[in-house]
Amino acid sequence: MKKTFQTIAATALAVSLLSPLAAFAQTGPIGPTGNVQNQAPVSSLSGATSSLATIVNWVIIIFWVLTVLFLIWAAVLYLTGAGNEEKIKEAKNRVIYAIIAAAIALLSTGLQTIVKSALSGTLS
Repeated sequence: MKKTFQTIAATALAVSLLSPLAAFAQTGPIGPTGNVQNQAPVSSLSGATSSLATIVNWVIIIFWVLTVLFLIWAAVLYLTGAGNEEKIKEAKNRVIYAIIAAAIALLSTGLQTIVKSALSGTLS
């Protein structure tokens, strides 16, 4: 039963994380004539910075999703612990790790803003 639940949970997690990729399956933006335009590779520093910022934002979003999933997992462990001290202790540890992950995500968002300000020269 436990193995089946883990398999279902892993499959649901994989589907939920990979399904947004279907929205980005197009080959490029559609131009005024209705044809798909080919995008040029990154050719400037601002283009590279924009691409990097997009990647960092996606990583932060994935980090937050994983944090919420860990909190839900900890809640399920706590509720199904039924007085078992080991399961309750494991659930508490998972909550602590999820809170640490949330703190790291908040710090990384702030660090991104600081680095962007420093690189653009607006840091006072």
